[in-house]
Amino acid sequence: MNIKKNYKILAIILVAFIVLSIVIFNIPKEDEDRKYTLLENYIVTSTLTQTINEATTQKEKGPVLLPQKIAYITIDDGPSKYTNSILDILEKNQVKATFFMINDNMKKHPDELNRMQKEGHGMGFHSVTHDIHKLYETPQATLNEFKTCQETLYNITGDVSKLIRLPYGSKPYMPKESYDILVENNYKIWDWNLDTLDWKSTTDNILSSLLYYGRDKSNLIVLMHEKEQTVEALDNIIRVLKERGYKIEPISEDTQDRNYWKGNVQS
Repeated sequence: MNIKKNYKILAIILVAFIVLSIVIFNIPKEDEDRKYTLLENYIVTSTLTQTINEATTQKEKGPVLLPQKIAYITIDDGPSKYTNSILDILEKNQVKATFFMINDNMKKHPDELNRMQKEGHGMGFHSVTHDIHKLYETPQATLNEFKTCQETLYNITGDVSKLIRLPYGSKPYMPKESYDILVENNYKIWDWNLDTLDWKSTTDNILSSLLYYGRDKSNLIVLMHEKEQTVEALDNIIRVLKERGYKIEPISEDTQDRNYWKGNVQS
């Protein structure tokens, strides 16, 4: 309907322009002022027509979609006695997190591991020893720790994962040779761009870290740990992320990995 209406307007304006042209060029030389007034009126009319057309075109294109803001809640060092409480809060808020887990803790908490899988959370590994001296003794030692984690996850859940987070981050401690062997074996290395420092902070300080360091980032990778104060802060962390327009998602193997070696963490 809007397009047909615009065509009618354009037709009327075209006829008016033809008539106006005939009138203008037959005006006597001594009446130049009136000629300029008629021309100004035509310019105003033409501008109005252009505005109508642009508005119609924009309406047909539809609204401009803004880039989606994504937040990944990542939780290290589990499973633990706090895992079920964390999972309860995530379930209540209808969001998924990603857990980077220690090998022996997976063995100690098989029920929690199975619950993570059933509820659709991301599952990855945080090494066997959590000791950089043992983990990086050789490149093969690095690879073996994550292969061991793979076997444990598979034995408990029947699932596999290539998601990993190195203890203390992928830099500065990990040698390039260890990085290379992990990449060659298709592991996806994840660091973070917002450290809540929850392992040593109060509940209020955890939230303050998010409020301050999380501003002006289109994508957040939030680092948290399985601690009592983390459980207490998690509900408010989720609330703030949602209020700031973030879509909270779990990390999958299809998600582009982000780490300090690639230099693609800050955003």
